[in-house]
Amino acid sequence: MGLKPLSIFVAFLIIGGAFWWPVKAGDNVIILVSDNAADYAAARAVSSATGAEIITSLWGRFDDSVVQKVLSLAPGEVIIIGGPVAVPEDYAENLNAKGIKVTRIAGEDRAETSETVLNWIIDGGYRVKGDLYLLDGWDEGSILYVLQSDENAIIFALPHHDLVNAIHEKSGLTNKMASATGYGRSVYVYPTLVDASNGSLPCSNCSVMEADELKALSLSVSRLKALSRGIGDDATRALVIGKVESAESLASKGELEKARKILIEGFGIAYSAMATKKPGPADTSSGSSG
Repeated sequence: MGLKPLSIFVAFLIIGGAFWWPVKAGDNVIILVSDNAADYAAARAVSSATGAEIITSLWGRFDDSVVQKVLSLAPGEVIIIGGPVAVPEDYAENLNAKGIKVTRIAGEDRAETSETVLNWIIDGGYRVKGDLYLLDGWDEGSILYVLQSDENAIIFALPHHDLVNAIHEKSGLTNKMASATGYGRSVYVYPTLVDASNGSLPCSNCSVMEADELKALSLSVSRLKALSRGIGDDATRALVIGKVESAESLASKGELEKARKILIEGFGIAYSAMATKKPGPADTSSGSSG
């Protein structure tokens, strides 16, 4: 099937009502984040900026063993990336009870969380190295592909439902980050947002990345299969597995874009089934890490 330009585009929105404090030199700070790809990518950016270690938890699940792992590192502060749908409030309550300061950086969904994190980096005066990749925040395989391809990748997660408008609205924020942190390039990964073949780019100074779409799809398949095991309802789990099988069949026929869209639908169903709210890509108004 060969390579096909793969589009991924990632955006970040800042929301009102989010509070944080800059990390001071010498503080022992730990980052706690769920295993959803967009929030994890945001945590990687914070880790790059601050040097803090990352600990992950299963999306939407409280696990006391994760609390114990955090406590074993004797942190002075824990930065939680993502909202209480992704990283339950039980974590903050348990850590607060031990006298540990908890700072949550989150938005209404994973795209807003991404933006809030990048603004936190800028406003805190931190500098990060690497290129800024703009991606569909719900295309988890593409995010994982970029993270594996570039250890210094900074991910800017765009809202799945409005990619085209988002990239134009957020172009000023990418410029703001470039001037504040000195990152390398803004990189647009194809094919969803714009068609590279016609020479159309969403900004005059951006670069283009042609990704291995089959590899990205494979990463989405593996992630969605793993996620489906956390779905309690048998019928919903079967529906998600059906999406995976359909995507694999389409990919084998070379219909890669259709396969990608079906996998994103599967992620939306899976995350919605695992949360009391509905944070999937078709409804980004709830939860932080849909």
